[in-house]
Amino acid sequence: MTMADTSHLIERLSSEASAARRLPPPVLRLLLWGAASLGLMALATSWHGIRPDLGLVISNPVWLAKQALALGTALLAGFAAISFSVPGRRGWERLIWLPAAAFWLLVAWESARPTLETQAIPDMVHLFCPYCFPVISIGSALFLAADMRRAAPVAPVRMMALLLIAGGGMAMFGERLIHDDLDAPLLIAIQILAVLSVGAVLAPLGRVLFRWHGVQK
Repeated sequence: MTMADTSHLIERLSSEASAARRLPPPVLRLLLWGAASLGLMALATSWHGIRPDLGLVISNPVWLAKQALALGTALLAGFAAISFSVPGRRGWERLIWLPAAAFWLLVAWESARPTLETQAIPDMVHLFCPYCFPVISIGSALFLAADMRRAAPVAPVRMMALLLIAGGGMAMFGERLIHDDLDAPLLIAIQILAVLSVGAVLAPLGRVLFRWHGVQK
């Protein structure tokens, strides 16, 4: 390419290119995603209702701790996913969800261990609510994916894994506000492992979902 061609290209880009719209800060994007996910939970309760013993279980500190860890893991995984879509963000922001997820799994496992021998491993068909979980998890993941596609696909595989983990964690939190038969500690531990596994298995799909604009495969 000659200097004349380069000058012509610069002039053309400066005259035709539009200014990029600045995205809101990651924390604000996270809060908007969290609000949208809560809206999905409200939608799920509109046809299924809130669990009848909610007023009783919210006074149980163990139940509250597990719910806080579920919500915290979902929000932190969502924040990490959003951070991956912003070039130059600090590395710790992309790993901040790991301690929360590990502690959540540890709490569930330690709660289940005393009665492990008497607990039956649930069938896959009873692992998640067939109605609430897909609505909340898939909907939350799609909301997050739509937000992240407006930014830069810096690490598409990790972005995909994190948005799935965030959606799954949000659904696990929502399920236990609706159902009173999903509180078994062993079930929670298996659900956490299932959500993490799905995130890892489907992560390569991020190369299709998150691509540089204008770049052909």
